[in-house]
Amino acid sequence: MHNRLSGVNLVTADPQRLAYFYRDVLGASIEEGRGGPDRIEIWFGPQGEGTVCIAANRDPDFVPRAYAACQGLELRVADVDALYAQVCAAGVQPAAPPQNLPWGYRYFHVEDPDGNGVDLVQKL
Repeated sequence: MHNRLSGVNLVTADPQRLAYFYRDVLGASIEEGRGGPDRIEIWFGPQGEGTVCIAANRDPDFVPRAYAACQGLELRVADVDALYAQVCAAGVQPAAPPQNLPWGYRYFHVEDPDGNGVDLVQKL
């Protein structure tokens, strides 16, 4: 049996702001109200086993950290260059365009509104 990560919980002062970022910039779908009024699920792909889901959970006292990133997320994608164009078209400017890594991946990095680092990665 293989273990796979299918969900990540993030704490935020504004789950809706995070959910809208992931929906509008990265093309995720969102489901509000599942798990209560202070939680929004952000889905990448069909909802089900093996699909990545980020649960944004409200904490009104949450303050993003002032250094590089609160959390580091890595999302595997089919076409990193197409996603880069989509992200730029949505008005988000990544620090650098997609780059090839020596171990067989291509990626670029963005930060969400809370400062969580998101690496978008394609296996070559």
